Amino acid sequence: MFYKIILIDFTFAESDSSKLRPALTLTKPSKKYGDLIVAAITSNMLRKPQPGDIKIEKNEKDFVQTGLKTSSIIRLSKLVTIHVSRVKNELGVLPKKYHLDIHKGIKKVFSLD
Repeated sequence: MFYKIILIDFTFAESDSSKLRPALTLTKPSKKYGDLIVAAITSNMLRKPQPGDIKIEKNEKDFVQTGLKTSSIIRLSKLVTIHVSRVKNELGVLPKKYHLDIHKGIKKVFSLD
């Protein structure tokens, strides 16, 4: 389940509300609990960039693999652990050309460089 783009019931930290939002899977579900770690994806390209942000542009040839509707940003600084029951749909996959960017972004977010 690595690097799949999924649709989840995302609960916001600043409130008790939730919305269906795309997210990127960063782990496989744990066998014991069924939890997985995901990174939030936003289509708000005007937000202030955060460490570890990765842009996915709609005009790139392999964008269609993502299943996203528009250009988006993977927010590696916005990670959550969710139970697989909160996964509502699988939209697509992250093209391989972004995989190294994900690794670098995680290192940046956690100051592992």
